Amino acid sequence: MNKLSAKSMLTGIVFLSTLLSAHGCAPSRSEYYDGLQRRRERSYERWREGVEEEHAPHLEGELSKEDAVRFALGHSPRLLAALQTEAEGRGRVVEAYSYALPDVRVSGSYTRLDEGPPVFDINAGAQPFRVGEGGKDRYNVALDITQPLYQGGAIPVAQRAARLFSYLGEEMVRGAVEDTAFTVFNAYYRTLLAQHLVEVEEAALESAEAHLEAARARREEGMARDYDVLRARVEVSNIEASLIQSRQEKQEAYTALMRAMGASQTSEVVLSDELSETDAAAPAFEEAVNAAFQNRPDIFQATIEADLQQEAVAEVRTRYFPRLDAFFNYGQEYAEGSWDDEWRGGLRLNWTLFDGLAREGAMIQRRAELRRAEILLGDAEQRAIKDVRDALYEVESADEMARSQEMNLQRAQEAQRLVEEGYREGINTEIELLDARSAMTRARGLYYRALYRQKTARLMLRRATGELAK
Repeated sequence: MNKLSAKSMLTGIVFLSTLLSAHGCAPSRSEYYDGLQRRRERSYERWREGVEEEHAPHLEGELSKEDAVRFALGHSPRLLAALQTEAEGRGRVVEAYSYALPDVRVSGSYTRLDEGPPVFDINAGAQPFRVGEGGKDRYNVALDITQPLYQGGAIPVAQRAARLFSYLGEEMVRGAVEDTAFTVFNAYYRTLLAQHLVEVEEAALESAEAHLEAARARREEGMARDYDVLRARVEVSNIEASLIQSRQEKQEAYTALMRAMGASQTSEVVLSDELSETDAAAPAFEEAVNAAFQNRPDIFQATIEADLQQEAVAEVRTRYFPRLDAFFNYGQEYAEGSWDDEWRGGLRLNWTLFDGLAREGAMIQRRAELRRAEILLGDAEQRAIKDVRDALYEVESADEMARSQEMNLQRAQEAQRLVEEGYREGINTEIELLDARSAMTRARGLYYRALYRQKTARLMLRRATGELAK
């Protein structure tokens, strides 16, 4: 090849490589963030125009806690993301078949020679010379098939590990189901509590405003002082401030419920369930621990992860054994205006006798990871025991609190009745009446909080035993 053509080809190769590299390079930080900002602006515009995402539908009508959980299981972003882990496990199972199935590849190439092969040479004296020149173009096409026969036991190890990973994905989904159900149930109960607290404050405000009007009328009749009217007005203002706070908490609880369900924030639903006292007996401690060991997804995950690490140890062990493959190659080459072909087939044995202690180092790592997985499994079991014990204590305490606050509410109601009668008869004072009504408001609020605590305590117990994922 002359110098000019060689230089031209080299220049072309460098130019093509530079062009491909420039086309595939990453954007600068400013370019990337400019594009990112534009995407955020488009998302804001979609929200402002009322365009809802597919995962956030609008809901209306009555909503029970069971319906809320069922809806969340189909629309919760966290659960939908966990489902991709399960799909990843199925993909690994399919990928594991590659260890046993044949590998089939087709390749091709084109070669441009510097000089074509001579047609024939003539030796005339001391200086031989070439007569004619063959073609400079070469084309090759090849088919390669490799069938693993024995991989030192790596094939069944890979297939078992893939199956275990798919099982791990299923348990992660089950854990996400349990977390979603717990979050939705808890948000539902919190919204019910917030609604009841708003109702308590609204009733207290109505009563306080009526008392304020009565105090003003009594003052006009000369039966009350300016202080009595002022004191009643202060009571109204205090309740109004508390009502504003309760309404804000109600809105926050409602928004959290819609977010946990994966529903639109603009949904308009009415919660159909009520906060009511629960009298179901809690299970015995040993029975609850047994249920936790049989049901909790985190314990199943820790167990499967330990089994996966056991397979990882087995995979390193297979590296000490030989590999045997069957192969078949078929190729064709085009040159001098015709195609020539050839094929080969046989067995190929590879046995690594020494790899610089790489296998030994890998074995130390995998055994340490296995031991760590076993320790984490034991920790998961101990955590389950603690969760069950704490949940049972909480259930017992919440039940006592509910009974106590129910009796306290009855006392407050009776006390308010007696003070109101005494006030009308001139026996009790203005301050005593306001104190009785304030105590009644606090008692109602504490009663509903006790019912909420009772509900969440049993919810925590169901989660501790792994029964929410059923």
